[in-house]
Amino acid sequence: MTQTTRPRRRRRLVAALGVVVATTLGVLVSPPTATAKTNVAGALDAVSRTIVQNLTQRGVSDTYFDLPSYLWVLTHPHGSGTQNLPAANKKTLCRTVVQIGDSTSVGLDNSLRVGSPTDRTTEQYQRIGVQNVYLDATNGRSVVEKIGNNLSGLEAIRANRDLGRDGCWIIALGANDAALISRGSTVSARQRIDLVMRELVGRPVLWPTVMTDATGLYDTRHMRAFNAELKRATARYPNLRVFDFARYTEPSWYVDGVHYTEGAMIQRNRLLASGLANSFPQRP
Repeated sequence: MTQTTRPRRRRRLVAALGVVVATTLGVLVSPPTATAKTNVAGALDAVSRTIVQNLTQRGVSDTYFDLPSYLWVLTHPHGSGTQNLPAANKKTLCRTVVQIGDSTSVGLDNSLRVGSPTDRTTEQYQRIGVQNVYLDATNGRSVVEKIGNNLSGLEAIRANRDLGRDGCWIIALGANDAALISRGSTVSARQRIDLVMRELVGRPVLWPTVMTDATGLYDTRHMRAFNAELKRATARYPNLRVFDFARYTEPSWYVDGVHYTEGAMIQRNRLLASGLANSFPQRP
């Protein structure tokens, strides 16, 4: 897409949105009848579909967003996301997943680390209905700090979006952040979470809690403090779900207190896929 066509698309988008504003606002603000209550979530879903229909008719069909799904996410908050895991056949509304991770995500899709093809990241997300999977993980990654030439978490999000990768996001970060905060970083857990969520406005975001079996810099207490801040963030961001991965971990999963055995990596892939389907389920 050239620089000259982008402003044109934006103008078409604004014009198309303007066409439906009057009718859609009427849906949202009309008073309830005597026989039925106003269903805000249903109204927003209908509004979003009207917008998408108008955008398509007016030649703005190459938008990144599945607007009906995103509005559904915003109107169906699930709190901290610590519900029971779903049945194996539960599907997700997510069609594209971008996972941003640190060293604990490195190798999740690699035959050298996970021998069984069906247990790898891509296959597990495809099991729940995802079509496109992008795993971006590197050693030592945190939200804001960089190690060498490796991208930080924020930079990785921007880089993937620049490549046209967008949809549902899994932010598998936090262990290094918790360690850096314990060492005296001036960027708090809340600030780190806010920085990520401001990059992903309106997108479904699943953020697994973190856990270690270590002392010192990666002490479990630091992980719990970061997790507590994550769960508080769901009150600020209706598109954020926190999957409590930490509650499923066991000491035997770790080879060094931080990184996982192959068996644990398999369990993690399964848990994150099931957590995604549970947090952002396919709508009827």
